Amino acid sequence: MRRTIAALAAAGLLLTACNDADPSDSDGVSAESDSDSGADSDSEADTDAGEADSEAADGDQIEGIAVNVARSEQIGLVAIVDIESDEPVRARVVATSGDHVVTTPATSEPTTTLEIPVVGLRAGLDYDLDVEILGENDADVDAVSASFTTSDLPEWIADHDVTIDPSRTTDGYTIVEFDPALPDDEGPFTQYLVAYDTSGEVVWYYTNSGTLGGVEQTRDGTFLMHYWPFGIREVDMAGRVVAQWRPQPSGTAGETIDDQALIDGVDPDQADLNGTDFEGNPGDAEALPVRADWVDLTSFHHENWPMPNGNILALSTTNHELTAEQQAALCPGDPIDFDIISDVVVEYEPDGTVLRTWDLWDAVDVMEFPGSSMCEDDSLFAEPEHRDWTHANSAMYDPERDAVLISSRHTDQIIAFDHLDTEGPQAQLRWILGAGATIDIDGDLPYHQHAVEVLPDGALVVFDNGNGRPGTDPDDPQNLPYSRAVVYDVDDSSSDPSEWSASQRWEYRAEFDDGTPVYTDFIGDADVLDNGNVLITFGGIGSFPPSPEDPLSALIVEVVPSGTSGGDVAMQITSKAGQPNTAYRSEQISSFYVGDAWSTAG
Repeated sequence: MRRTIAALAAAGLLLTACNDADPSDSDGVSAESDSDSGADSDSEADTDAGEADSEAADGDQIEGIAVNVARSEQIGLVAIVDIESDEPVRARVVATSGDHVVTTPATSEPTTTLEIPVVGLRAGLDYDLDVEILGENDADVDAVSASFTTSDLPEWIADHDVTIDPSRTTDGYTIVEFDPALPDDEGPFTQYLVAYDTSGEVVWYYTNSGTLGGVEQTRDGTFLMHYWPFGIREVDMAGRVVAQWRPQPSGTAGETIDDQALIDGVDPDQADLNGTDFEGNPGDAEALPVRADWVDLTSFHHENWPMPNGNILALSTTNHELTAEQQAALCPGDPIDFDIISDVVVEYEPDGTVLRTWDLWDAVDVMEFPGSSMCEDDSLFAEPEHRDWTHANSAMYDPERDAVLISSRHTDQIIAFDHLDTEGPQAQLRWILGAGATIDIDGDLPYHQHAVEVLPDGALVVFDNGNGRPGTDPDDPQNLPYSRAVVYDVDDSSSDPSEWSASQRWEYRAEFDDGTPVYTDFIGDADVLDNGNVLITFGGIGSFPPSPEDPLSALIVEVVPSGTSGGDVAMQITSKAGQPNTAYRSEQISSFYVGDAWSTAG
């Protein structure tokens, strides 16, 4: 049996992430009295209350149920429905605006206090909300009615051209990590996330202080993202920072974080570009320190991978000294006394306790593989006295191999370490693909690659930027450099490593209308999706560093693979002409509602 109850929803403080939002948006949440329900038409919302009274269809008050609807303080498209009940209940929400309907899953466990963020709504629309209260029998539903108006999109979200074939794309949402490519007039980077639905509509966004990238959804439905080079945040679907972590040197102790030491430990250019205001958004959780007794951790960058056991696998850095002889051999004639920045993968628990680290210094011979930028003394990631050696840009845990996989960009290597049960520093190398390979690849090698991920069958998907690819030359129109997504089969199942093999399975290259290849010499991403499609991010097309006269742009495509190369484009997102924009990565998620809190059946 279904009964409709008219809720008198009291709106809380309504804020959005856009400072320029229309103040009238504060009226986006309201009570509705259903005239067909027999509710008193003279009833008004009690705006001083934090709850909504509920009235039954026959005009009698339903005892013990109160509903409040408010807007997320960070995301103007997200409605937060709070339910208080005298008896344990479950609930779900159905939001309707014209022919657009969003239905949340039901909460999984009966309880007296529920919160349901409603995610998937589109900008600038009025929605009718049916808050369905589920008792012991889900067929017996009490529906509390309310209304919610989404805000307009913030002005800082750039407009993009989106083309989608819904019959061939993957169900779910595509989250893109956008960057205006040039800092605004007031200072640091203004990066942000945008989620598109399968109709190409923006239904979610997020921003915070500093950079923002490496987004990965956790098993609980939250999102991990770094604010390079200073920390990592965990953000829920309503945009609230529920946890965050910052690295600290080994000589420090306790829960106190020395932010100034963290700032002093990175390139001043990084601090200037990213800002040193760690306050973040209002209400952000306090940061926890992450430190290891055996290595100085000087940053977090590029990666924050959620492990199956609930731990976090992150990329950090540390410095190693070189002898005068090594410096002279690596950079002849360089008058500066310099050390090198090596990348360190860190596994830590949610409370910040470091369990294991893997330092590339222990696996890669710096004299044999000095990298492409060793002698650059002034770059975004280095200082004259501290050189950017390996420049790792991804790290992930492979549960089938029980291994940690790392992309070392400047040395053109994909490196796998064994993940041992022992805690502390680890250095047991499994294999190397690319330069100095312990497993040769039957196919084209990757050059300055990004975003290495393992597939369920053990293969690897890689975004191959192509910097320095043999046979290519930016000054040769017949052999221009190109970037690509590539999948490698890797068979390391034998107990005899001499039998291990790797081969190229598939690749995809994009072209402009005039036939020239798409090339991004920095950033990029490639993910194989659940239906076999491949989401590819050509993230920084154009000259670097950019200028207003020659801005960078991004191209994001979802490809239906065909044979050993190419395929059909089922979805495409492009920067508008002349509009500066890059995209570090793109991720595809099936739902925002992930984890034990949500019922897959209801």
